[in-house]
Amino acid sequence: MLTAIVKRECLDHLLSLRFSFALVLVVVLMVLNALGFAGGTYSYKRDRYLEKVQAQQETLRADAARLWQLAVRGPGDLHKKPSQLMFCAAEADHALPNRVGAYNMTEGTYKIKIYGIWVISFLGSHSFQDSLRRTAQQLLSVQAIDWVFIIGVVLSLVALLFTFEAIVGEKERGTLKLVMAQSLPRHTLLLGKFLGAMLVLTLVMVLGVVVNLLLVLSLSEANLGAGETAKLVGMVGLALLYLSIFVSLGLWVSARSSSARASLVSVLLLWTCTTLIWPQTGGVLAARLLQNKSQSATPVIYKKDKMVMESPTISKMSLLAAKLTRRNLKNPEKVQPFAEAIRTDRRAVQQVEDSILADQLNQAEFARNLVRLSPMGCFQYSMEALAGTGLARHKSFIEQVRTYAQLYEQTIIALDRADPKSMHLFPVPQAMSKRKVSVESLPVFREDLSAGTLIGQARVDVISLCFLPVITYLIAYGAWLRSSVI
Repeated sequence: MLTAIVKRECLDHLLSLRFSFALVLVVVLMVLNALGFAGGTYSYKRDRYLEKVQAQQETLRADAARLWQLAVRGPGDLHKKPSQLMFCAAEADHALPNRVGAYNMTEGTYKIKIYGIWVISFLGSHSFQDSLRRTAQQLLSVQAIDWVFIIGVVLSLVALLFTFEAIVGEKERGTLKLVMAQSLPRHTLLLGKFLGAMLVLTLVMVLGVVVNLLLVLSLSEANLGAGETAKLVGMVGLALLYLSIFVSLGLWVSARSSSARASLVSVLLLWTCTTLIWPQTGGVLAARLLQNKSQSATPVIYKKDKMVMESPTISKMSLLAAKLTRRNLKNPEKVQPFAEAIRTDRRAVQQVEDSILADQLNQAEFARNLVRLSPMGCFQYSMEALAGTGLARHKSFIEQVRTYAQLYEQTIIALDRADPKSMHLFPVPQAMSKRKVSVESLPVFREDLSAGTLIGQARVDVISLCFLPVITYLIAYGAWLRSSVI
């Protein structure tokens, strides 16, 4: 009996004008998405990334003439590799920094050539206030024509249009009473209508995805390997979970409505609120709160500047540097307090940088939590995680930069200890090795873009997408049990 109901529902949907309209619209949007990606979006970002990486390697090669230069100046800017799957979810990337910089926090020329050491700066080229503003704008930007828009907005509407009269329509035509008179269990009828709508939606989505991928592979320079293929399969699975939420919501509205017209108005209002109004409203509220909070950012910036220019740690470091003479620079007991002062000042400045970053990420998560109240928010963030874009990718990038920075410094210290002529007092230039270092001996920053690494940053959204279909279906089933067949 269930098979017969599913076949009937599928046939009704396939012969409807809604199916033809949905198929044409989705295919056209997928074609536009592929053409935009192949027309230069990925190629431009990839070429810019390669140029920046080459420039960073040239800087390291120049600094490698002396080991202390590598120790003091650091690895330079570390750039975020553009994702080959940005055509799936690319909206938030433009609002996030594409690099993390390592800069020398203080430089001085007393009786020694240079002092100070690099710290990791997470603000990139943007000020603190501008970075907060861009974080808020991440939720207010113009919607890109990517998979998130096509599936999250367009196909969610199609799902509701397929189901808004699934029950109330048959009730008005009188067929529901005849069907239920055959001792058909209610759960079987509801499940058949659910599966019929999902199969047709899956057909529409898969056809659009196949056309999109064929164009991407044939027209662009992207090389999608096994890892990207697995991510694409995961994104299709997330899309099906997301669409099943709206199929269940459509059935719920249909079971509770008194007429097909009322059901249509209700599903349109529901779709508008869940996919358009609330994500934007949540973004506006978050932007307003972030703007108010950013007005108090000046003391934080002042604290950072004061930490660099007038802090007790740098004052002590400057005093010790002024007392050093050329003869003292050859005495490890005289140089060691100065080296410790440099490292202490560095830890203090890095702590302020880390606190600013933590504040930014907390505010961004607050904004995301507001949008996450809608299924559209969970779907977008989980898709961005698998596609290697958005805030989930940026947080993963920052964590990997921290790991690389530690490895880089450990390598420098190990190379210095290998020189018996060095005093091994990192990071004072005159107390470190004078050997020339091969760039090949330094660790290379390679970002891990595996699905497991990225999806861990969006586990809340993935878990939500797994539970919401079950919850909405149970709600629809409860409404159907209380609904009259007359």
